[in-house]
Amino acid sequence: MNTRRDPDRLIRDFLMEGQTELADPVYDAVRDRIERTRQRAVIGPWREPDMNRFVTAGLAAAAVLVVVVVGYQLLPGSTGGGATPTATPTATPEPTATPQPTTAGGNAEGPFIVWEGETGVSAPITVTIAAPGWYGAPGVGILVKNNDADPPDGAGMIVFGGDLYVYGDPCQWSSTTPETPATTVDELVAALGSQASRDASAPVDVTVGGYAGKSITLHVPDDAVFSQCDQGYFGSWTVSIDGAPGRDPYRYHQGPGQIDEVRILDVDGVLTVIDTAYYVGTPVEHVEEMRAIVESATFE
Repeated sequence: MNTRRDPDRLIRDFLMEGQTELADPVYDAVRDRIERTRQRAVIGPWREPDMNRFVTAGLAAAAVLVVVVVGYQLLPGSTGGGATPTATPTATPEPTATPQPTTAGGNAEGPFIVWEGETGVSAPITVTIAAPGWYGAPGVGILVKNNDADPPDGAGMIVFGGDLYVYGDPCQWSSTTPETPATTVDELVAALGSQASRDASAPVDVTVGGYAGKSITLHVPDDAVFSQCDQGYFGSWTVSIDGAPGRDPYRYHQGPGQIDEVRILDVDGVLTVIDTAYYVGTPVEHVEEMRAIVESATFE
């Protein structure tokens, strides 16, 4: 749920050598596709055993493919056919979080950089994985139990950093996007608590890694029909891009009945959101492992 890898940086890293600017429609299309691919890959319907390789390579491949296909189609005078476009020169990627070992059962137990942070936006987060079966690429803000965050028994967590635009109605999100984002813990709690159909709990005070905040539990209705929602997405919020809301949900849900324990922290004046999601059918031990991971968080 962004929390997010900066799509602007990904585009620059993999595609911009030898070119300083993309047309606005191409740039927006690439940015949205990368972010949508990111969440779909790591918390959506996937079953790839080697998640580190899948997420890292997948983001780069998605960026390259989207620019070549979408960008070419959007260039002035293009009809989508004709001569083969010139190959894009290979760019030198920006260094990312140091790779951490994985085992056949997921990431190795012990310290794990779950969120590398964003300069001027949010601090890096390190957690302790104390049980096997937790999959996640270092730094991207996601851990998923047994490669499965889907109903009826999946479990996963996702981190967001910065201001968020909370939809008034998660199903009809396109027409209920607020004009201004939530910028404080209390504003975000209030916005989530008033969302239509979420059956929100009363917020409670929490402290994670020495930072104070609040936790609120939300529910996706058991009878929710995602195909009847805008673009088939049941979404809680989007992020701020250049001072405006992203065009699509950056936290959308995996199925009816999903339960989200949302911890909202003020980390040196910046919102940091840790969303842990599971279902009634999720084994209790998986939920407790996920909670323990969150409680072990330290902020660099």
